[in-house]
This record gives sequence, structure tokens and C-alpha cells, in this order.
Amino acid sequence: MPPSAVRRPARNALMRPAPPPGSERGAAPAPTPAAPERSAPARHLHAVPALAASAHRASAEPGSDEAIPAPSAQLIQKLALYAFEALEGTRAIAQLGGWVTSEVVQNLRERRAARTERRTVYRDERRIVATPGRAHIGRPLPHVVEATVVLYAQPRSCAVALRFEHVAGRWRATDLTVL
Repeated sequence: MPPSAVRRPARNALMRPAPPPGSERGAAPAPTPAAPERSAPARHLHAVPALAASAHRASAEPGSDEAIPAPSAQLIQKLALYAFEALEGTRAIAQLGGWVTSEVVQNLRERRAARTERRTVYRDERRIVATPGRAHIGRPLPHVVEATVVLYAQPRSCAVALRFEHVAGRWRATDLTVL
């Protein structure tokens, strides 16, 4: 058993002076001289300042009408880029697993297989590196975010459409299409 789990008597019980000899149980205790005042011991825990109301609305109850903060534009851009890289074969689809639903993963696998077959038939061995553009974010419902990102690549550009839904306290992409 760890030493912190051992129960010890209260500090006051150990420091209580013994009753003077000859005093009875029912008698009032004799006044004791005042102890010198001590400074408060230094504490290792400190209070954390409260967050601003707009900074942390995600903890609102599920049924409330308070707005849930949308995923950041940088996150949406990265997820769009990672989906493009997964389709091109330079990134594993499993790396998107925490952000997308199983239906999106299945759809990406099918489209990746089709792209791989097309590239094999045409003997296209180029590696396409894309750069994400600005994310355009819309919010049709409080728990739904729809976004588009244009990915700029050397031969051509393509668009990625994403739909996020807030389920079980987190955002997940329920629809993701690379055009």
C-alpha cells in the first residue's frame, strides 16, 4: 500500500496539550496561553483563472442552443490535404481515422483503388504535391459545418468538399469528396 494511503490522525489531535492533573472530565478546560500566529504554508496548487465565455462553449449541454465552436480553418485545410494525399497514395487512409466516419473511409478506399488502377493503365508515375488554399466555411445548423478547400497542384487544381457533424462531443467528417 502506498504511503499516501495510510490514514494518520489529525494534526490537531497530536498537538493538543494533555489535561492538567486533577482536572475532571465535566469541568471547563483552563484557558491556555495564545499560541504565536503562523504564516500560511506555501501551497503547491494554485487556482486557474476562468476561461472567457466565448473561448469554451463546447462544454455546453447537448440540448442547449449555444453555438459549438467550429473546427479551425487550419484543421479543415489539413484534413482536405490529407484526404487528397490518401487518394494519391502518398498517405495511409488510416491516418484520417479519428476525423472521419467509417463510411468516408470506405468511400476513400474505393476511390483510391480506382485512381491507382487508372494511374497503372496510363503509366502515370508522377507524384502530385498540392497546396491548400483558403477554407470557405458555412454553418447550416449549429451542429453541422460544411467547408470547401481548393487544393492547388502543378498540373491542375481540385476542390475538396467536407461536411462535419458534432457528435459525442467532437467534430467528425461525415462526408468528404475530392473533385
